[in-house]
Amino acid sequence: MASFSLLSLTVLYFAVGVASRTIQQSAGCGKAIPNVIELGKSKNLTIDSASGESPRKYRINVPDSYDPKVPVPLIYSFHGRNKDMKYQDELSQFSNRSFGFKGIAVYPEGVPYTKGSHPKQWQGDPDAPDPINDVTFTLELLDHLLDRYCIDPSRVYASGKSNGGGFTGLLACDPSASSRIAAFAAVSGAFYLNQETQQPLPCALPPNRKAVPVMELHGAKDEQIKYEGGPNEDRDNATTSNIPAWVNAWAERDGFVPSKNGTGSLCKGARDVKTWKWDETVVHHLYRNMGHHWPSQYGNNDTKLTTCAEADATKLILDWFGKWSL
Repeated sequence: MASFSLLSLTVLYFAVGVASRTIQQSAGCGKAIPNVIELGKSKNLTIDSASGESPRKYRINVPDSYDPKVPVPLIYSFHGRNKDMKYQDELSQFSNRSFGFKGIAVYPEGVPYTKGSHPKQWQGDPDAPDPINDVTFTLELLDHLLDRYCIDPSRVYASGKSNGGGFTGLLACDPSASSRIAAFAAVSGAFYLNQETQQPLPCALPPNRKAVPVMELHGAKDEQIKYEGGPNEDRDNATTSNIPAWVNAWAERDGFVPSKNGTGSLCKGARDVKTWKWDETVVHHLYRNMGHHWPSQYGNNDTKLTTCAEADATKLILDWFGKWSL
């Protein structure tokens, strides 16, 4: 695993809802971009991995505005089961600079449960192969990127859809990962219970953090990963968590009283989106008219259904990530 150093800059920046803070820089600051990279365009690459499968694939988009002397944030975006890194790039739109994100967007790819076949999935899926450790892969990839690009290590974020959202939840629950990733956002998250005990999987905060920021967005009409949880016929009846219970568990883990939250709504009428917030640290958005989708104001390769601009998942996640750093 590549080593990296953190150097402190005296430059201060401001983000919505966050006090000024010192920007950090990775070992990649000052280095020329790799020859294979073309700014503003997504590129498929691989790294050697000790995760149980090697090499591992990922897709990266470095913005046109990238300056190798100026540290930028990094966002991971994990695809759903039976999808791939290109699909997730097109779905989550973190590479679409019209949303205002000026950092590096990375789309890792899962592995098939039988070598050379589909579907691809992430650790946590009931069909995920036991030898594969995707947490290891995620942290290996982070070290790799910090060593090659000018990144602010305090502004690394993780997001994902469906099984990728569930894996984002696993990362949040892993003390090694959540000590290095500032905030986590899951869309239509597939949070599987222990199939023997029907209890949530173990979850712990890292010793250096009092709370881990978590956001979850879900469609009330989701028939694949149901809002109320329960057995999933497409996954050998493996059971997913009730989403309000999962969110409440995070509120309690982060030191809040689950019943003491701020509620509100986005959009109006039939497209109403109900929200629950615990000081912005734990946030949940429920989309009344959405199924198993990444909500978008424009429609996308998930669905032609649209939501209002203020409830666009990409916009919501980017705005919320901007509030957090390690």
